[in-house]
Amino acid sequence: MNAVSRRRFLHTSLLFAGGAVVSACTTDPTGSGSSDAKVTLNHWYHEYGEAGTRDAAMRYAADYTKQNPDVAVKVTWVPGDYKTKWQSSVLTPEGPDVYEVNEVTPDMVQQQQVAALDDILGGAKGELNQFALSPLTHSGKSYGVPMIIDVMLLFYRRSLLSAAGVQPPTTLTELTAAAKALTRDKTKGIFVGNDGLAGMRGVLPFSVGQSVLTERKVSYATPEIAGAFTEARKMFNDKSMLLGYTTEWYDPSALITGAAAIVWGGLWALPQMQKELKDDFDVMPWPAHGAGGRPVVILGGWSQVVNGRSKNVDAAKKYVQWLWLQNNDVQKDWALSYGFHVPPRASLAASAEPLQSGIAKKVVDLLGKHGTRVNALWAPAVSKPFDDAASDIIKKNADALATFTAAQARSQTALDALPNV
Repeated sequence: MNAVSRRRFLHTSLLFAGGAVVSACTTDPTGSGSSDAKVTLNHWYHEYGEAGTRDAAMRYAADYTKQNPDVAVKVTWVPGDYKTKWQSSVLTPEGPDVYEVNEVTPDMVQQQQVAALDDILGGAKGELNQFALSPLTHSGKSYGVPMIIDVMLLFYRRSLLSAAGVQPPTTLTELTAAAKALTRDKTKGIFVGNDGLAGMRGVLPFSVGQSVLTERKVSYATPEIAGAFTEARKMFNDKSMLLGYTTEWYDPSALITGAAAIVWGGLWALPQMQKELKDDFDVMPWPAHGAGGRPVVILGGWSQVVNGRSKNVDAAKKYVQWLWLQNNDVQKDWALSYGFHVPPRASLAASAEPLQSGIAKKVVDLLGKHGTRVNALWAPAVSKPFDDAASDIIKKNADALATFTAAQARSQTALDALPNV
């Protein structure tokens, strides 16, 4: 993901009607346009950084309209703070009919911001990656269709580790020691985000074999999780962490330029790394910590939902079904032509040639062994006390267990306030 292009402000929305393309330039991300079609669907995407994604999204919409002339699809490419924009727009009559999210929270279901999609999932539901589907599911109903699986783990420069006499770490203690040993000249040992937290914050609880949630109980105030944060804090305190870099963790520039020897990153950046670094890099899971610990690879990604308040729910469902469940070519193209992602359907992932060799295959194998993620109950209101506590622990040397214990009570209150759906 290119950080600059991700933030580039695009003022264009396009409407496909009977195969024709009508362009409307506007500062309003919902765009404008007109069509003689019986139904017009407004499809929102966040601004992907990979070159070619915007053109691909428009091409898919045009192809659908060619096959279904009564339906026009307006593709809206939303720059900037996508989440804030969809959250406000989806509550209005002008909101998107189809949009993408990372997870479906209970309040989204209660407020009819999403429609149940079990009727279009059908037999495909069984081959969808369950870690990708679980954040979209409540009370046995699925409210989204996974589009891509993003795999996040650690990348490292082979030459920099070799020069420092450092082996790829297999424990968190080894990682903190390696980060210190690798910090020299203009290179920092590790980059997990410009705030020193972004990639690391969510992975540490899993690295001790635990989780932030156990069903509807918040469970991160444990000695083991506190111990992991205390150990990881060493990298911040001894200045082994790269902070305030020109791009964020999801862009591979810090690794490519040698600004950091180890970085938290995503599979999507693999083509760029291969182009720039050739074979001078490799991957590893986030290392385990403690007696019950385990290596961790985080599974993320984007999923498609239908606005439950849309005037065209049935038409929107058919469009989503065609795009993300029936059209194999689209799903492979979207996952693998503009950066590397894993197709959510098992059959497509297994047949995806670019993922069958080299580091890509290693990443996919690590995903199968160590992949995990939190569920949709880890909503912003629930996670914010944890995030704030993690920041105080890492940056202000706050007592880890006491700080998490106080934060956990606030998180539990927020979780209890979420509807049971």
